[in-house]
Amino acid sequence: MKVREKNNPTKIEFDPRVIYESLGSKIIESNSIAIAEQIKNAKDAGAENIIVDFSNINNDLIEIRDDGKGMTLDDVKENWFFVGTNNKNFQAGKLGGKGIGRFSIFKIANIIEIHTISNGKKCSFRLDKNDLEQNESLSELSIDIVEEDTKDENGTSIFLSDLSKLNLLEIQEELENLNLPFEKKCFTLEFPKSYTLNFLEPKNAVQDAPFFAEVEFEGDKIIKYDFTCTYSNQKVYSNNDSSNIQSKIDSKLLTENIGRTRVYIYNFYFDRKLKNISNQRKTEIENQFLSAYQGISVYRNGFKIYGHGIEDWLKLAEKRLMKPGENIDNKLTFGYILLDQYHSLGLEEKTNREGFFRSDETKYFKAIMNLIITEFGQDRKKAISDIKKFINTNIKEDESKGHQKESELGDKQNTESKDTKNEDNGYQNGNKGPINGNSKGNKSGGPDTQGRDAQGNQNEYQEPQDEENQEDQDQNQESQNRGAEGNRDGNDQEPKNRFTYNKRIGYFNESIKNNIKSDKVKDLVNEITSIDITRYTFATSFLLRSLVEVTMNEYLKVNFNSIKSNFNFYVLDQDKNIKQKIIHSKTGDVTLKDIPISKKINDFRTYLNNTANWDKRSLKHLSELSKLIDDINLAIHWSEKRVAIDKLQTNWSNSKFFLEYLCSKI
Repeated sequence: MKVREKNNPTKIEFDPRVIYESLGSKIIESNSIAIAEQIKNAKDAGAENIIVDFSNINNDLIEIRDDGKGMTLDDVKENWFFVGTNNKNFQAGKLGGKGIGRFSIFKIANIIEIHTISNGKKCSFRLDKNDLEQNESLSELSIDIVEEDTKDENGTSIFLSDLSKLNLLEIQEELENLNLPFEKKCFTLEFPKSYTLNFLEPKNAVQDAPFFAEVEFEGDKIIKYDFTCTYSNQKVYSNNDSSNIQSKIDSKLLTENIGRTRVYIYNFYFDRKLKNISNQRKTEIENQFLSAYQGISVYRNGFKIYGHGIEDWLKLAEKRLMKPGENIDNKLTFGYILLDQYHSLGLEEKTNREGFFRSDETKYFKAIMNLIITEFGQDRKKAISDIKKFINTNIKEDESKGHQKESELGDKQNTESKDTKNEDNGYQNGNKGPINGNSKGNKSGGPDTQGRDAQGNQNEYQEPQDEENQEDQDQNQESQNRGAEGNRDGNDQEPKNRFTYNKRIGYFNESIKNNIKSDKVKDLVNEITSIDITRYTFATSFLLRSLVEVTMNEYLKVNFNSIKSNFNFYVLDQDKNIKQKIIHSKTGDVTLKDIPISKKINDFRTYLNNTANWDKRSLKHLSELSKLIDDINLAIHWSEKRVAIDKLQTNWSNSKFFLEYLCSKI
């Protein structure tokens, strides 16, 4: 008997959560990306003035407004509400293209209200996450769009409310270099009056970066490589020979044509012995420039592509650890790459906007950039050698001028004393030396005419080591000096080190320390504030790492019930240990994993920023503490890595408020 067949048509349905989760809060990790997407959309709409207004954030409101061409009713229906629209596809000058960027603002707000004006017509509509949740399927969802006449100028305003907890400092840092460096920003950020943090403009910062390179390449050809080193306003080294990079491309690299690409790299050099920059200026560059512009960023159509820059996509830190003298540090580098807007589309951005999809073009792009970085590092090493020669040459010239002046002065004195008869002026019986016979140096301790100091040591500049190893060199020298202190063998004067350190990491509030309930935390505080940091630098750094971790854990355990809403996915396991809950997206299985110390610090920074009236600059120091902990972790596993004494003491001083606050609550 023949079985009767029957067709059963159906259609694909989507849960409304797709809009605010899969296309919104779950697709991106950074809040600044959600803001950046709206800025790009406004720019695509021809806007010349874009304002992101956080000034009313304390009243649960953010406004993003622009003077673009706005949207008509048809635009709203056919483009804004058409998910994944291709209206920008294959338009090289357009910044969008995924058709989902507008929904990313659900990352920072649950309610979105949009007013858009185009040619005398104003369209308004509202999306509320709570309303979306009431529908079982997107096919049941209906959005009311109100259209009315208006005489207002074209443009779009987006009002965001029912906001998520936001860290304005992180958003500002990540948006600071959204625009192409050295170009006028196409948008303005407005903050509450109580919030003040100004960044240095690139043009005001790079003047203190001695190493600079400009590079251009296209396909398998290096069109330009120009490296220069400037010290004390003078060019001391340069190299414009691209043949070394070119030979490696010709012999090894599988090339792809991503169009003509331009690369600009600035590298800072903070060395205490060179004294090429003051401590105040160094701190200013680190905190008000490199905190936002750090690393080598990638730009297309005038906007950066996330996933590069502070995110060390070229693994510069790892290379630096392997060969410190030949590689640059991501933390001390500011660079940017300009992609060809028409031919670089093979470098396709991920849907979450954080980096490129894997492809032959991406592989080629990273490979050729690594060749450029390697060449830059080798030129930098040669330039440092020339800086040392330059300094020594100037010192010798200064000494020569000083000797000449002394000689002229002596001739003058001899001339004036020709007519002087046998008077006792410190010379007897024709002796031409001082009465006491001391010819080693003058009594005032200044240099004699042979360029030596009061102890008879040659007064000549000592060549500095590379800046990252210099701190280790100083620590080793101090250890040698301490050893010499007890074994001088009758020497009249013990060796002196050029730099001296406080032997303790710093102090801790006594009243807070005495009231700490946790014996473990109290013991760590006592130990770290009493250990000799000059003798036991590594042990001190490990104690700091332990104190930070244990103190945060104790605070979380004691206060967990009242603060857990601020620490998403943090849980206490059955042994009362702090863990992170991971939910498998497909199976729904739950696993618990340890939380990195640096993540906890950053989560605490967000928590304190949102729950208390903390000074923004103080909280910014927690980011530096997080970086220091990462350095300490590297030092534990890499024998070549060291953590400098002054870095430990500076971070202790700047972040002690955080530890004292935690200890006061446990």
